[in-house]
Amino acid sequence: MALACRGHEVKIQRTLLAIAAAIFVSTLGADAPDAEETSLTLSPQALQEIAQVEAEIDRIEAQAAERLAAPPDNQIQQIELLGKLMLYDKQLSVNRNEACAFCHMPETGFTGPVSELNRTTGSYPGSVRTRFSDRKPQSHAYAPLSPVLHYNPGQGDLVGGNFWDMRATGRRLGNPAAEQAEGPPTNPVEMGLPDIACAVYRASQRPSRSGGRATSSRSATGPGRRPPAGRCRFISARSIAAGPPPPSIRWRNPSPAMRPPPR
Repeated sequence: MALACRGHEVKIQRTLLAIAAAIFVSTLGADAPDAEETSLTLSPQALQEIAQVEAEIDRIEAQAAERLAAPPDNQIQQIELLGKLMLYDKQLSVNRNEACAFCHMPETGFTGPVSELNRTTGSYPGSVRTRFSDRKPQSHAYAPLSPVLHYNPGQGDLVGGNFWDMRATGRRLGNPAAEQAEGPPTNPVEMGLPDIACAVYRASQRPSRSGGRATSSRSATGPGRRPPAGRCRFISARSIAAGPPPPSIRWRNPSPAMRPPPR
């Protein structure tokens, strides 16, 4: 009996040591620099091209920001300028390193501009550079022209919506492009913010939009309230550690509008 008890204690000690060792190793991995982790996933050629794209994004954003010194009088041009500033704003991602334009540059028809990624993975890394999306970026030039998703009896098929799977149906906001724009900022394998309120807070803190800071913040968080900066920083860090959700959750769209009517 004594020998059996002693053997059981030894097994428990060995198990605890193994668990402690695993925790120690995982901690070392978590503390490793992000650049080193990225280099294990992306080739030197891809990293070089990504750096060039990021520099071009910074240049275009700076040029657009200069126009704010004498903004256009036409409201349509003002909206276009605001859209351009947001399209090239890397601050709207969790690590402040990825703008929407990273996957939608004009010289490649508003789709992915990194030839090494187009040649190999097809999909692009997100703000957390070791996370890749599941699909190649679409050209977003078509997005404003897409109608609300509906069934066309003449074609016998669904028409409209945005994204490859048409999950931005447009039925909720009346505009597929508006619903599509809500996706990437909070997708953990893209821009990676934890919720849309943090995206609004990030946008409201940009110098180019300081004049509308209170208005834009209230629109997403309620009258007279802003999302606390500390909360967004904490949850953003947690969203990095949590990892992407399974595809069955990430791409699911339960909207009945996706189903054609019975014949």
